[in-house]
Amino acid sequence: MKYLNNKYLLWGGLTLVLIFAIYEIRLVYTHGSLSQQQSELQAEIQILKSKISRLESNTQRNFVSNQSIDLPVVFCGDTLDMANPLIRERVEREFYSLLGDQGQLQLYLKRTERFLPMLEKHLFEAGLPDDLKYLSVHESALLPNIRSRSNAVGLWQFMYHTGRLYRLKINSYVDERRDPVRATEAAMWFLSDLYKQFNKWPLVLGAYNGGQGRMQRSIEKQNSNRLIDLSLPEETERYYFKIVATKIILSDPEKFGFKMERADFFPARNTIEIDYIVEENRQTLEEIARRFGITIVELKDYNPHLINSFLPRGTYEIRVTDDQYNQFMANYPLDESEPGTGKNLVPVSDDLSDYRRESGAK
Repeated sequence: MKYLNNKYLLWGGLTLVLIFAIYEIRLVYTHGSLSQQQSELQAEIQILKSKISRLESNTQRNFVSNQSIDLPVVFCGDTLDMANPLIRERVEREFYSLLGDQGQLQLYLKRTERFLPMLEKHLFEAGLPDDLKYLSVHESALLPNIRSRSNAVGLWQFMYHTGRLYRLKINSYVDERRDPVRATEAAMWFLSDLYKQFNKWPLVLGAYNGGQGRMQRSIEKQNSNRLIDLSLPEETERYYFKIVATKIILSDPEKFGFKMERADFFPARNTIEIDYIVEENRQTLEEIARRFGITIVELKDYNPHLINSFLPRGTYEIRVTDDQYNQFMANYPLDESEPGTGKNLVPVSDDLSDYRRESGAK
């Protein structure tokens, strides 16, 4: 990974080396208290660390303040009116705030190869704008297991009742809000319903955050269907613009100092989906993992929706790699009707290069 050069930090490091060298010479040739000299050295080091920290902070501020937003700003096919001072201020507030969190942005980018192809594929098939993938980035930082303080869960941060409404399984053993594929399928359905109701993407995203009922009441009470004109809770007022800012930066990361090599991205999980049958009363995840020749950590990594330590009798959708499935089938062939037989293969993570090329998804 190539990071931005910082000549100030380089000189700071050289200065630190020089100070060490000077004090080593003094310790050898100067008569006096060794402990006193060590104390002086420690004091000098602390002063230097403080100076380097200030230089880092100043460099970061200078980098952020030197960035600008290219016009036009387009989100979900709509061009934002950046000549409107209210819109411009809200966009820039979220843009500069997010740009200042370089570490978080770096992690967003590293996770994109793992999840964005799948999100792009589902958005394309649902006829929804590709830009909505940044909604998931903002909501979850692309972490399937993430849970908010309000108990929203997964890539799309579904609440319990909304998840159940959109046919996600949520019980003591399985929580499909954590399943990237199932949650994305539900999100496509939910976003389509919201668009049918509000017909404007800023309002849709405001409703996604603040609730359909609140958004509808605000529109009717305040007699406006423009998000910028509505008085809403601060989080909801800022929400749409946060996602716009996320798109501005992540759609052109090199412009903002992120030069990613292929090896820098977290690798995609190329898995297949199978129906896994538990015929006995219960089976532990350790036993299931053993049958596929993997660790329980790997099993949970592929299947974040498995939330208990065991599964009772029933059929469950789980994901493993081709090699792991083949190993399982060699040990438990279909014609033996063994417990835990895998069947009904459904590809989950295919090579999406053709799709990306045809659709122009980024």
